[in-house]
Amino acid sequence: MRSPAKTQRRQENREVSILIEFLCVFASWREQFSKENFKYQQIELSQKVESFIIAALLLVLCAGQVGELMASEYAAVAVVKKLLPAMAIGSFSGAKNVEIIYGVREVESENGAVIIVNGRNETFVKYREVIDSISKAGFSVYTFDHRGQGFSERQLSDPHKGHVETYDDYVADFEFFLENVVNLRPHKVRLLLAHSMGGTIALLHELRYPESSDAIVMTAPMLGFSTSPWPFFLVPPMLSLFEVLGLEQNYVVGGGGFKPQPFTKDNPLTSDPNSYMRNQQMMLDYPQAQLGSPTCAWVKTSLVAIKEIKDSALSFKVPLLILQAEDDQVVNNRAQECFCREVGENCKLMVIPGAKHEILMEKPEIKELADKIIFDFLKAQIPTGVSL
Repeated sequence: MRSPAKTQRRQENREVSILIEFLCVFASWREQFSKENFKYQQIELSQKVESFIIAALLLVLCAGQVGELMASEYAAVAVVKKLLPAMAIGSFSGAKNVEIIYGVREVESENGAVIIVNGRNETFVKYREVIDSISKAGFSVYTFDHRGQGFSERQLSDPHKGHVETYDDYVADFEFFLENVVNLRPHKVRLLLAHSMGGTIALLHELRYPESSDAIVMTAPMLGFSTSPWPFFLVPPMLSLFEVLGLEQNYVVGGGGFKPQPFTKDNPLTSDPNSYMRNQQMMLDYPQAQLGSPTCAWVKTSLVAIKEIKDSALSFKVPLLILQAEDDQVVNNRAQECFCREVGENCKLMVIPGAKHEILMEKPEIKELADKIIFDFLKAQIPTGVSL
């Protein structure tokens, strides 16, 4: 992440430019004033010394700004390297020059590549145990944090706003990551493991770049979500009105910044207190990864993306596996079932009993069942007799 917000960096650069311009004008004025009003050589010499001092001050100032910028650019990479020492960590400039952080854990004689596409308000750091399991199963692992969340760069001055202008940006980031990171090495098979919003992005990418992956596994994919307390039919016109009023970058009604929440049995994410508190503690330890509610723009473009996916259900040709959380309160399970029926024989849906939304962060007995289903599916995609 280059900075907490690119807008802040641009403001700093503007301030430096203004200061440089002012000092240059001041130096020019002093020189002209000297020539017109003072003819003494010692005054002219003094002017040269003064100009030299101004130049030196500018050099020091600019060096400090550049140093600060370089330090912030690499800060997130260094933090994630410390958290995930077994992975190679890097970053790239995604769509609209937003800095995206990613991780790679390659296996020398791999069965294939698994690309983890995480959900909203997540970082791939929380998937440490999942990454270990996939790697031990003989797959290379590639993953990244979406723009505006985790350790990737924010787009708004308030870093807690979950914001994106369009899902086209998510898809463009994903495509760049595949082409410039994942595809640097040939793979027998490329498999996606996507959660929640990550499922939306993975499916949208598959529509734009057909058969760019060989199969997609989704845990609790976001193919519909609750708009409570508002009836769904009111939400699109409300969002359009907010956009007309210039409020699209505001938090959704009732939303706000990150607030730590203690574990309770009725939380919507997981029934495992250890997993829940571990992720909460990570957010407290690393405030740069904190995220609050989404913006109105995020909700509007999410609904647009979901509609495109549903309208194009018959276009999916690669094998799809949906793991549905039985007790999901975040996304719409019925929407998953309808989508899978529309896709047809290429889609299989399996319900994970007792699971809440974050299936892969559930208590051991639930997670073990999900892991078995996922790994059986992944291994079934490995082509036989293929060597690289």
